[in-house]
Amino acid sequence: MNRLSTVETALSSRDATLGYRRFETADLDDALTLSQRLGWPHRREDWAQMLEVGSGLALRSETGALVGTGFCIDQGAMATLGLIVVDDAWQGRGLGREMMERLMQLAGERPVSLVATTAGAPLYRKMGFETCGLVCQYQGVIEPTAGPTSPALRRFGPEDREALLSLAPDNAVHGLAVNSALEGVLLDNSGEIEGVALWRAFGRGYHIGPVLADSASTTRALIEALLAAHPGDFVRLDLVDPPADDTWLQAAGLRCVDRVEQMHRGTLPVTDGPRRAGLMTQAMG
Repeated sequence: MNRLSTVETALSSRDATLGYRRFETADLDDALTLSQRLGWPHRREDWAQMLEVGSGLALRSETGALVGTGFCIDQGAMATLGLIVVDDAWQGRGLGREMMERLMQLAGERPVSLVATTAGAPLYRKMGFETCGLVCQYQGVIEPTAGPTSPALRRFGPEDREALLSLAPDNAVHGLAVNSALEGVLLDNSGEIEGVALWRAFGRGYHIGPVLADSASTTRALIEALLAAHPGDFVRLDLVDPPADDTWLQAAGLRCVDRVEQMHRGTLPVTDGPRRAGLMTQAMG
C-alpha cells in the first residue's frame, strides 16, 4: 500500500516557463530519451518499474520538453528517492534543489535515503543528508568461473516466492524484485532462508540484486553461484560497502566502474533479517 504523504506538492516552478506534474505512463518515452542523453543504461521497462512502485514528478518546459524527473518510493517505515534527473541544458538554475524539495514533501516526516551521484552529493549534504555507506557499481561480461559448493545453497523456485515475499511483506520494491526475478539463489538453513540473490533483466543485460546476506562470505557465495550459471552474459551488481579484496569479482570479469555514496536524512529504521548487501537498483535501494 502506498503510504507516501497525501499532501499535494506545489506543482509550479520558480521558473515561470516550467511546470511540474505527476509522472505518468505518457512520460516514459521522453524519460528514456533523457536518461540516454546522460549515458545511463535504463530501458523503458526500468523506468516503468519505478512508476509501478513510486510516485514521480515530471518537469516540463512551456514547449512540452521534459526537463527533469524524480521519484519518491514508499519503503514502509522510510522512503527512497531516485531517478532525480535535470537535463544538462537546464543545469545551474536550482532545479535540482527544487525537485528535491518537492520529492521530500511526498516523503512526509519519514526518514529518507538515496544513492548520490558525485555531482548530486554536495547538494544533498546542503539539504541535511549524511553519508551512511559506499556503493560500488560492478559490471562486465561474465568469465567462466566455478561456483561455490555449499550444500545450503539452492536455486530459487516458484515454491519459494511466498517465503521470500514474507521477508519484507509491506515493501513494494522487495515485492517487485521477487516477482520480476528470472531466477535466484537461496541460502537455506533447514528451511530458514538466511540469504538470497536475485537475477533480473536490467539495462544493457542483467542485474544481480537485491542481495540479502548477513556476512561477506554469504554475499560472495550467493553472487558466485549466479555468476557461475551465466558465463558470457553482461551483468551489473551494486554492492553496498564492498569488500576490500574483490579479486574474485575481477576473476569473473566484473570491474568496479563507479563508486557513489549512500546517503540518508533522518534515522533509518532497523530491520529484521539479513542486511541488504546488494541493491535492487541504485534508484530503488
